[in-house]
Amino acid sequence: MFLKLLLTALVIAGALLTLRMRSQRNMRQYTSSAPVLNASLNQQRQSRRRVAQFLAGGAVFLMLTGAGLYLYHQWSDAYQVVTVRVIDTRSAQATSYQAYKGDIDGRTFITTDGRTVTLAEVERLEIGPE
Repeated sequence: MFLKLLLTALVIAGALLTLRMRSQRNMRQYTSSAPVLNASLNQQRQSRRRVAQFLAGGAVFLMLTGAGLYLYHQWSDAYQVVTVRVIDTRSAQATSYQAYKGDIDGRTFITTDGRTVTLAEVERLEIGPE
C-alpha cells in the first residue's frame, strides 16, 4: 500500500516538475521576444499563481489527511481483540481463544497470550466480537 502511495506521489512530482520547466522555458522565450509586460498583467499572473499554489497545497493536505486517517483505521482495526472459536466438525467440540484481528491469517492465528494455533482440515474457524 505504501509503495502505491509513493509511486503516485513520484508521478505527480514528475508531472509538476515537467510543467514548471516548460513554463519557465516558454516564459523565457516570450519575455525575450516581446516588449515589456504591463504591470497589471504581471499582477494578474501573480494572483493566479497564488491561487494555484493555494489549491495545490490544499489538495496535498487533503490527500495526506485522508491517507493518515486510512492508516489509523487499518491499524486500530488490526489491534481489535476478537473471540476465535475453533470447532471440530467431527465431534462438534468448540474451543475459544482471544486474538487480535490482525493476527488471524487464514487457518493460522496467534492468541493474545502468544500461542500459535494452526487449524486442521476438519476444524472450522469462527470469528466474533470479544
